[in-house]
Amino acid sequence: MKKIISVLSLLVVFSSCEKETTTAVNATPTTSTPTTAVTPPAAETAADFSLISDAETKVKLSDYKGKVIVLFFFGNGCSSCKATSPSIQSTFGTSYDSKKFQIIGLDTWDGNLASVQSFKKFSDLSFPLLLNASAVAKTYNTTYDRLVVIDKEGFIRFKGNKLAGNDLDNAKKSVDDYVNK
Repeated sequence: MKKIISVLSLLVVFSSCEKETTTAVNATPTTSTPTTAVTPPAAETAADFSLISDAETKVKLSDYKGKVIVLFFFGNGCSSCKATSPSIQSTFGTSYDSKKFQIIGLDTWDGNLASVQSFKKFSDLSFPLLLNASAVAKTYNTTYDRLVVIDKEGFIRFKGNKLAGNDLDNAKKSVDDYVNK
């Protein structure tokens, strides 16, 4: 048994070794190789959805094709969502051309129309809020009080893993990166 463990240990040690290369300080390369941009990992396609809005109209993600979209997943009774909403409104609400950008709120707590309208009025939001979005949150593998940015081609470019208020700068940077492309 000791021999087997010793052999396995040696295999692990040798398999983890890489050929070391050293470069002399101030050395000049003998050949020039062009640098290439690193290709980002494949982007996840944003799943389409169709939900009823606080204005009692049907809204589909695909209605906004060709625009950069911020999805704000919220809970209609979530105190941190209510506290963050004015910052989301001020960060995204008037910063971008409406021909190129849209923000949509999605109630993951599946509240009724009155509770979602109350959330909107309390937060003084101008963007549509969609009801019964818990299934959408599940599809996007997220929860309430999170932000997701989708580019013009329908790919998810940012998926927040922090409270929305703590991810505003990261989401805004992502929007900035894609809104004028």
